[in-house]
Amino acid sequence: MKKILEQAAEKFGDRTALVFKDQEVTYAQFRDNVARLANVLAAQGIQKGDKVGIYLPNCLEYAYSYLAIFALGAVGVPLDFMLKSDELESILDHSEAKALIAFPRKDVDLQAIAQKTSSLEKILLLPELGPQMGQASTDMPQTEVMDSDPSLIMYTSGTTGKPKGILLNTKHLEGS
Repeated sequence: MKKILEQAAEKFGDRTALVFKDQEVTYAQFRDNVARLANVLAAQGIQKGDKVGIYLPNCLEYAYSYLAIFALGAVGVPLDFMLKSDELESILDHSEAKALIAFPRKDVDLQAIAQKTSSLEKILLLPELGPQMGQASTDMPQTEVMDSDPSLIMYTSGTTGKPKGILLNTKHLEGS
């Protein structure tokens, strides 16, 4: 993933990569924001193989989070922003997530979830990540990621029982 992102930034640097609402992000800005977030996550102790939940509404930071997690060789665990506390707790516990990148919701007590989830060590709230990202390096982390390394755990909807995790590796995501 890092290689693809680096190549796109080099080839299409000033061209638009993402548009969200009234914000346009070039390939170079996208790459830099991913690197910044990856460095913030690394400074928080996230390492290769760690599971990191993503509990965000639709926003640019969701895309940055995905790729920053992959850049570190960590494993992304995307979570539907409509999930309630018991569902979040169940998935975070099952996936053994070490950290959660989240946007706060009034009806979801993230601290209570952290206390009930044995593996969850850090909750990184989106509003607080902004200033940290602004100060972080744009040097891409040098973690070596292999095709066979786990990259993503997608959870089923759980319509016939509890959601089940489906593990995808880097090769699945890059399509190589």
